[in-house]
Amino acid sequence: MQINNSSFIYGQQGLQRSQDKLDQASQKVADASTQTLSQPASAQNSGLYGSPIQDGLIEAKNSVLEAQANAKVLDTSDKTIGRLIDITV
Repeated sequence: MQINNSSFIYGQQGLQRSQDKLDQASQKVADASTQTLSQPASAQNSGLYGSPIQDGLIEAKNSVLEAQANAKVLDTSDKTIGRLIDITV
């Protein structure tokens, strides 16, 4: 009997995407924090959620939540495969 474990692959891919998004969000925060204060206030508040720093922090938090969800997918997939192996053995 062949056991297909595609959920494990999707969990791994999702975890990698979450890491990539976290890297991008961290870079956004770093870039925004190194900007000079001489910029006009309107340029500083040009982010989606407020300032670019706030945008980066919100995106970072979203990435963490996505990573946690993907970790649960991996955990559930692992437990399911273990149960299937116990049943088929």
